[in-house]
Parts: sequence; structure tokens; C-alpha cells
Amino acid sequence: MKRIIFAFVAALTASSLFAYNPPFAGEDLYRLASPDLMTGAASASGGPLFSVSALSSAYNPALTALSQRINLDLSGTMFFNTNKNDLEQSADSSVGGAFQIGLIVPSRWVVFSGDVHGIFSDINGLNVRDVLTLRFGVSKEVNEKLSVGMNMYTGFYTGKGSDFSVGADLGALYVFDDIKFLKSPRLGVAFLNLGKPAVGYDVIGIDVDAESSGFPGIVTPRVSFAATLFDVKKLTGGFSVDLSVPTFQNAVFDFGFGLSYAKIAELSVSWQANVREMAAGGSRGVSCPSVGLSFKFAINSSGISKNNDNWAKSEISPSFAWQNLYGGIHAVSAGARMDLGMEDTDAPEIYLWDEE
Repeated sequence: MKRIIFAFVAALTASSLFAYNPPFAGEDLYRLASPDLMTGAASASGGPLFSVSALSSAYNPALTALSQRINLDLSGTMFFNTNKNDLEQSADSSVGGAFQIGLIVPSRWVVFSGDVHGIFSDINGLNVRDVLTLRFGVSKEVNEKLSVGMNMYTGFYTGKGSDFSVGADLGALYVFDDIKFLKSPRLGVAFLNLGKPAVGYDVIGIDVDAESSGFPGIVTPRVSFAATLFDVKKLTGGFSVDLSVPTFQNAVFDFGFGLSYAKIAELSVSWQANVREMAAGGSRGVSCPSVGLSFKFAINSSGISKNNDNWAKSEISPSFAWQNLYGGIHAVSAGARMDLGMEDTDAPEIYLWDEE
């Protein structure tokens, strides 16, 4: 215990040796590119209804380990600035955008994932400039309770100056037995951004009068808890709570709640409280809750493999989300996820000796 306390104090001391002033949303670039992540699935436990895509591995690389089907995900977001405010160091832009493309491929031994993410914004209240990130991950379900995973990533930053980031993410997910009224409770733990952040890169930080710092922050511990609150007939409700500590100099809380009807339609709401953004940015640092809708449709995919019944049907899930960010920046997001093939819901059969 003493060693853990000493390591934590040492990390805090080391982090205080350099300035911490990322741009608004600089610690959470990936969430804004996807309607699912924007409305609660940007969580180390998979969000209130456990919705997982390749980009989810940016919050916990272990999440993809439970995927049984090939998953293809594509989404994009537009930022509309309705409260332009020119500063001495920068003229305010009216629009910005983000996108992501992701793929999950399960294999016999591990689950592979990869994604491409981009965000482009010269809006002064969301001044991340142009960032393109590539990520590759591997995860494995160790047993029915525990999953682990690891990512490798690199990012390219351009705008006023240029730089790159490179690093790794580590994560684990543990599924508990039911705890009274909490069904399928999940605990996610991750250590993100273990590497080099972009530092030679000029943006407008949370404190507009101070020099900006690299982002995302180097070493970001994240812990999350999620569970199903109720499952009555066709209606299911769940929640998730996350805490991350970027560079040990900030605290970011994420809260998500989701409703699912017959596993066909989902309504999700989430809210993020970034302590440093709220303290330094005042009203500019407080975002409204995000709201999202998604639907699931079955499609005929037997043409992929006519001799394999597992490919008879696939699922496509379009989703939409909206959020008012940072005092007048509206994020409107849309996307679709395709799960190829049919999910295996049958328990494995075990044969002993000459049984058939």
C-alpha cells in the first residue's frame, strides 16, 4: 500500500513540473466523431447498454474482446459555431468536423481491431486544429469474467505548427455476478496515452492567455462501472459512470444512461464534467447533455456464404446524436454500424468419450 501511495505522489509531483493547458475537448477527441460514443459509449465499461465499436478501444482496449462478429463502423460529425468570438491570436471559424472508420475482426484466439479517426476544427472554443489518428488493437477474453486488451496508436497533428503522437493503451474488463438489483455489472480499468503526446503544436488552450500544452495528456488512468438497472418485458435500462485523470492534473467525469426497447430502438443520454474546463472556462467549459437515438435492422446476408447458416442474416444499426458544446458549438453526428453474420447464443456442447 505504501508503494502505491508513493507512486501516486511521485506522479503528481512529476506532472506539476510542466504546464497543463490542452484545448477544450483535447482530452476527449474520439468521443466527438461517433454518435454512439457521444451519447455514453465513450466509456471504459462499454457504456450503459454495452455498445462497442473499434473506436471504443480508445477508452478501454479490452472492450472488443466480447465481439463475436465482424463489425464495421462508420460515422461523422459536423460542428456548427453559433457564437463566434475572434481572439487576438485567432479568428473564429464557423464550422468544423470529425469522422471515424473502424473494423473489428474476431479470430479463434484473439480479437483484432483497427480504426482511423480525424477531427478538424479551428473554432476557438474547440481549437484542436487538424488531427488524424491511426489505432490497432488486440484483445482477448481470458474467461467468462475477465477480458484484457492492448492498443498501439499514432497521431499526426497539423495546423499552426505540426507534430505527432505515438503510444499504447492497456485495459481490462471484469463482469461480476448480479449485485441485488444491478444486473450484469461491469468494471473497466484502463491506462491510456502511454507514450509521446503532440507538444510542438500551437492551439488555443483552456486558458486562452497561456501557452497551450500537448494533448491528449500523457498517462491517463480511467476507471468505469456500468450495469443494467431494469429489464421489464421489452424495456431495458442501464447506466455507466467513468472517471479519468489526464496527466494526474485533471479529473473528468462521464455519466451515461440508456434505454432499449426490444433491442431494436435505443435512446441514450450522457453528460461530461471536465473539472479543469469548468474551472478555467466558466460557462464556456460546461456542455449540455448529449442525446442520441439508434435503431437496429436485420438484413439478408446469405449471399456472403450460402453454405453457412451463420451468414444468413446480419444487422445494421444507424445512429444519430446531438450536443451543445462549449457555449454555442452544436455537434450533430450520424453513423452506422454493421455486424456481419449471426450472433452465437447457444451454449457449447461437450462430448465425453463415445457420446454423440
